[in-house]
Amino acid sequence: MSLLTSYDPSLAEKAMANPPTLVPFAQIESILSNLLSSENGVKSLLDCQRLAFQKNTIQCKEQGLVSSMPIQTAGQPPQPSLRAGSGAQVCIKTGYVKNGDTMVSKVAAGGGDDTGNTGVVFVFDQMSLRLKTVLCDEGLLTEVRTAAACAYASKFLLGERIRDVQKVGIVGGGVQACWQLRLLAAGVLPESCRKVVIKTQSRKSADEFIIRMNTSTYSLDRTWKFEHYEPVSCGGEAFQKCQLIHTMTPSRTPVLALNDVTIPLKHNSNTIERGHGGESNFLHITAVGADCCGKNELDPELIDKADCLVCDSIPQSLERGEFQRLDSRQNMLVEIGAMKNGPHDDGRSLEQQLGDGCFSIFDSSGIAMQDVEMSAFMMSQIC
Repeated sequence: MSLLTSYDPSLAEKAMANPPTLVPFAQIESILSNLLSSENGVKSLLDCQRLAFQKNTIQCKEQGLVSSMPIQTAGQPPQPSLRAGSGAQVCIKTGYVKNGDTMVSKVAAGGGDDTGNTGVVFVFDQMSLRLKTVLCDEGLLTEVRTAAACAYASKFLLGERIRDVQKVGIVGGGVQACWQLRLLAAGVLPESCRKVVIKTQSRKSADEFIIRMNTSTYSLDRTWKFEHYEPVSCGGEAFQKCQLIHTMTPSRTPVLALNDVTIPLKHNSNTIERGHGGESNFLHITAVGADCCGKNELDPELIDKADCLVCDSIPQSLERGEFQRLDSRQNMLVEIGAMKNGPHDDGRSLEQQLGDGCFSIFDSSGIAMQDVEMSAFMMSQIC
């Protein structure tokens, strides 16, 4: 018996008899690969994030049904930078469901000059309070749950119009851009829609991203047909022929401007007039990049034109998400988990819930409940 812990002999006994389970990266990757190879597997990933949104509503929190701890972000203002570089950050999110089996604390890091992404998920037992499982995912689960959540949101908010999407816009050329396209192709868009306009920091980085996708060992990556973003100021079309746009950059200045897109004309009685260019009568943008104070991707003028503003968490979106600069239109914000999928009791369809329904924006700032549901789902696959 250790003299240091003689006050509680059970400490050493518990540590030896029931140490936490370490789930290696290879096992996590294998599980995800199997899930992404089937329609049911992709659907289960999207459903996992739907549950996260539904459990995270303001109403659920006010009733004490779930809890998300204040997010900790190291390396970004107002905190000092990390040695990995000015863009590096480490984000810690913790949450749990009342009377649930576990409490989850997720650490995700990235953005360094030469770091790539990394991370780990700690799963605690709510009854014993002990560390139960360590998911050594290197940030992979965060990448997948983020992309699955955004794919679900776009699918949900577009509804039947998803079948009419002809071209997709992507702003960003990192790992998350790859995962966004994967989940869109696997579980959201019709097979006829594989055209994508790509915008990154430079033509060179866009070319590098396109090469990575075209030579990927994951077959769906190779189905996309890429076009370079050409700004309107240079005679290009930018994203004006895109009905669906996803942005995923760490930018602190807008990367998507009003003149980049085609704003559809609003409903007129029972008809929908087409916007300039005649390409579509709708537009949806999912913004992923703003996840701490000071970051933003969308031009405020673009946000002002939207018919409907949706987010994962209203308080979080206003504090650190895409809508943190929103002033007069804060009362328009609605949480996606609080929206009904289908007619209301008064007969209103989802499109009618979205106001005019022509132009919607979804802000994903990333919530702890996504990690809670993702870890629970992964544990079910492991066990």
